[in-house]
Amino acid sequence: MMPAFSMLSCAIFTSLLSLCVGCNASSKQQPELRAILEKSFEKIYLATNGLEYPSSLSMLNNCIKHNDEGCLKSYNEVLAGKKMIKSVPPVNALDATLDIIESACLSKDKNLANSICYGGILSLYFYDTPEQDSKILSRIKIYPKKIKSIIFGTDFFWFYNRPNKAVWINAISSMDINWRNDIHKQHTLDQFNKGIVEFKDRTFVMK
Repeated sequence: MMPAFSMLSCAIFTSLLSLCVGCNASSKQQPELRAILEKSFEKIYLATNGLEYPSSLSMLNNCIKHNDEGCLKSYNEVLAGKKMIKSVPPVNALDATLDIIESACLSKDKNLANSICYGGILSLYFYDTPEQDSKILSRIKIYPKKIKSIIFGTDFFWFYNRPNKAVWINAISSMDINWRNDIHKQHTLDQFNKGIVEFKDRTFVMK
């Protein structure tokens, strides 16, 4: 019969071994998750910066009608990016996305500072539950001023599908942001009063 002390030591060793295995799995998954998300951000970035991307339903129908290969390729790239994001469990993806935004938007690398940074910010559209929304706002509040200015210096679709618009308006009103002028600040605040239904013809927000 194994002594009680030996049994306890064995149990502790087994628990530590399990934790180590879990840590290794997590450390392996994190780079993979980041790679998947960054690739998806590059794709959806085309929705706001792709010259051939059909931003509205009427433009998409026109592309289909004339079999415009460049237009359809751009549309399918964005569609693939959206599917990639949705394929990742939100509980894992959102934290990783917020981390990527912080590092990419401050990067000197042009690809990171453009497609990954802006694509990452654009992807916040897919996180619209109250819990996710609260996490996004809490993180943005502690971002450096430069990142806040990037985020609110552009109109993003996720401005329109926030579950608690008043909280955002109050928070942004007092944030330290490089506004171009008072008109720009008011314009941004006004975006949070709009509903996503106003943009139902935009291909990015379509299913």
